[in-house]
Amino acid sequence: MKSWTLASAGNGLALVLALLSLCTMAYFGYQFYLEPKPDIANVFTGAGAVSAASISALVAFRSVAIVEESQRPYPYPYIDIKSRYGLSLIKIKNAGGSAAHRVYLEWTDGPPSLRQGPNSEAQPLQFAGDETQAIAVLMPGEEQATMLGVHHWVADRIKANPRELRGQVVYQDVKGDTCRLPFFIDTSFYQWALADETELLKAHNAMTHVPDVLTQMSKSLEQISKSLKS
Repeated sequence: MKSWTLASAGNGLALVLALLSLCTMAYFGYQFYLEPKPDIANVFTGAGAVSAASISALVAFRSVAIVEESQRPYPYPYIDIKSRYGLSLIKIKNAGGSAAHRVYLEWTDGPPSLRQGPNSEAQPLQFAGDETQAIAVLMPGEEQATMLGVHHWVADRIKANPRELRGQVVYQDVKGDTCRLPFFIDTSFYQWALADETELLKAHNAMTHVPDVLTQMSKSLEQISKSLKS
């Protein structure tokens, strides 16, 4: 649950004033239609001024809310396959504007078995797995990582156990309040990405043989053409 802030409180107050002023304008506008009097017109005009001011306040408080939101910590986990050649890493990065303290993950169905052991056995992922293993602090833009395993092993594990990697990131903000952020780690890229770094070399080697194959095809077509003419 989000805590109340100056922007949210002001936004709520401005919204209430805007609704009340609009209702007042509608009521006294109808009264002026039935019985045009200067006093009714003055009330209608005053309600219009309050309505305009309330709408301006809504825009201003919305801008403040956006700034406040950008300054909150935003730790989020993801799988990185580019930082280390041939290896898959899981990282938690703070993409927010302030420090996140005591960061750890609460998996929906328990820690997934996505860590490659010494003998290529599947081990539970204990990286920041509970409060005792929490990351002490993540500054804005900072990240912590641990290795899952080689690409093809992780890809095979995900295909063998196609569970969704969901849960909550638990952390404390600068005020010491405990926050929970739902997360979902996407693994769909393993379906189309190169599972083994040697596949790229194999593909490059196969491309070098394309001219020879085309030459052989051309010779075969010439022989077929001569056979048809004779």
